[in-house]
Amino acid sequence: MLHLSAFVLRRAVAVVAAALLTTAAEAKIWRVDNNGGSPGNFTSAQAAHDAAAVVTNDTLYFNGSGTSYGSLTMTKRLYLFGPGYFLAQNPQTQAVSNTAYIDYLYINPGSSGSMVTGLEMFHCSINANNIVFKRNKVTRNGCAQAVMVGNSNAVSNLIFVQNWIENTGCTTGMQIWGGCSNVIVKNNWLRAVNTGNWGLYSDSNVDLGQNIIYGRLYTVNSTVYNNIMYDGGNVNGSGNSYLNNLGDGTQFPAGNGNQQNHAIASVIVNSGSTDGQYQLKAGSPAIGAGVTGEDIGMFGGSDPYKLSGLPAIPAIWFFSAPSSGSGAGGLQIQIKAKSHN
Repeated sequence: MLHLSAFVLRRAVAVVAAALLTTAAEAKIWRVDNNGGSPGNFTSAQAAHDAAAVVTNDTLYFNGSGTSYGSLTMTKRLYLFGPGYFLAQNPQTQAVSNTAYIDYLYINPGSSGSMVTGLEMFHCSINANNIVFKRNKVTRNGCAQAVMVGNSNAVSNLIFVQNWIENTGCTTGMQIWGGCSNVIVKNNWLRAVNTGNWGLYSDSNVDLGQNIIYGRLYTVNSTVYNNIMYDGGNVNGSGNSYLNNLGDGTQFPAGNGNQQNHAIASVIVNSGSTDGQYQLKAGSPAIGAGVTGEDIGMFGGSDPYKLSGLPAIPAIWFFSAPSSGSGAGGLQIQIKAKSHN
């Protein structure tokens, strides 16, 4: 039997979502929730996407769950929201710390204009234009890329911002195939555990700024600025401009504001939550060292990384309710919410 307080919390989350996610009068919000006793509209990601009632510009709001929502192949323009990640590690995140997990996400032609935010997944492949991929966690353990872009057809107008992307196996964190255009990769954590592999590998020119990169980097004809690289990864490619980057070795060429040989322990706080430890410490050489005086790294610039990848909607981070109420006294609950722009 569903505990009453959990049921009330899910209802409260639904109310917040319905009130704040609507983007147009005709667009609808659908709840995807596979928790037992859930009042959600769907229990799997693909079933929600494929439903005839779910149409272009609708929103899918995924509740946190201890069970995967399966894989999803997108061919519609939809807006996907999850609750974020590392939710038990940072303060004032979500009252329930479960993430919304998708195994494989394929954003295919037909889904141009979609946005994905606040989700956790094993793999993402993007072959559609005009995509915003924001505040997601992609962790793959295997000999294939965690995030692939344009691997089936060249795409354009893509924004990757404030994500946690890593491959803990034997290959690349993020790979962008050739022929893609207007690709922005900013304020992300990009990692390949094996430093012989690539945190980011791009055969297309990219706007690459304000990231922390673990592993090697390959770009062509790109502007590479305000990034931090560490653990010995080197920089490869041709036709690039390197401005105001910082490395723990000589990854970036001297001059143009680039800094060399700064041990990572002198740059970041190196303690706290999994993502919070990459905030800059007092006296860090990355403070104010960016192209226009902003901080270097994923917490700097105009779109700093957000702890736990919380989507840009208010979240209920504290919830307290008794398991029962009375007709006279009602159900006395306490809710605390916080916006996350």
